[in-house]
Amino acid sequence: MIQGKKIDTYETDFYQWTMEQSEALREQNLEKLDWENIIEEIEALGRSDYQAVISLLTRMIQHKLKIDYANQPQTNRHWQAEIKAFSNSIKRRYSPSMKPKLEGEWEGIYSDAIDLYLIDYPGCDFPEICPYLLNDILNQCKKPK
Repeated sequence: MIQGKKIDTYETDFYQWTMEQSEALREQNLEKLDWENIIEEIEALGRSDYQAVISLLTRMIQHKLKIDYANQPQTNRHWQAEIKAFSNSIKRRYSPSMKPKLEGEWEGIYSDAIDLYLIDYPGCDFPEICPYLLNDILNQCKKPK
């Protein structure tokens, strides 16, 4: 205690806070749980994974466009390896409940991919509407059964 105030471990030592909270959860000690910050952290985990999936999908589309529209066959193997790496990362972070939100943002994701594509290949053609379906890309990223 400092001048009658409890030190907020969440603010001063996040790692220690996580250890204390996980112990309280294991013990089912409700009084020791920092509900407000636990709720914030759980929500942040979901947002973080969702934003990571958007970023990975954007990069995946960018590289698919490079293969399909940039007409640079000598680099295709490299772009295919990048697509596989993005797919593997999506596989670890994607949750089925993200799909409806991703569908709603698909045009924006495609637009972001076009912006990145045009940095590398200015003036190259590309389709106005995304030639890739979200379902097809997600199926490419499925976890093995």
